[in-house]
Formats: sequence, structure tokens, C-alpha cells
Amino acid sequence: MNPTATDPECQTLDINGAATALGVCRETVRRLVRRKVLRKLPGLRRILIPRPEIQRFLTGH
Repeated sequence: MNPTATDPECQTLDINGAATALGVCRETVRRLVRRKVLRKLPGLRRILIPRPEIQRFLTGH
């Protein structure tokens, strides 16, 4: 089990958690990050997306 994707106290989501939250596949999340439509935490090798960024994307702001 991945604590990053399932812990309600965690403020970031990994690829799997973000895909689940957005209702899309993992590759779509990667594309959104690559196109800078969805922002990730900078300076990390793995993709971690802040929860507020997911909310911003879902509300269209």
C-alpha cells in the first residue's frame, strides 16, 4: 500500500493517487504534468502533485 496516495493527512499525491482523484489513467497525469497543465513539486525525481493543485485543476481555475 502506498501511504502517499491513501493517507488523508498527506498533502501530495503520486501518479496513481492523482489518476484516481482525477478519474483518468496514469499516462494522462504524466501528459498533463509534461504539458504543465498540472503542476508538480519541483526538484524531485518522482512526480508528486499537491492536493490543492488537483482541486485547482478540477475546478478549472
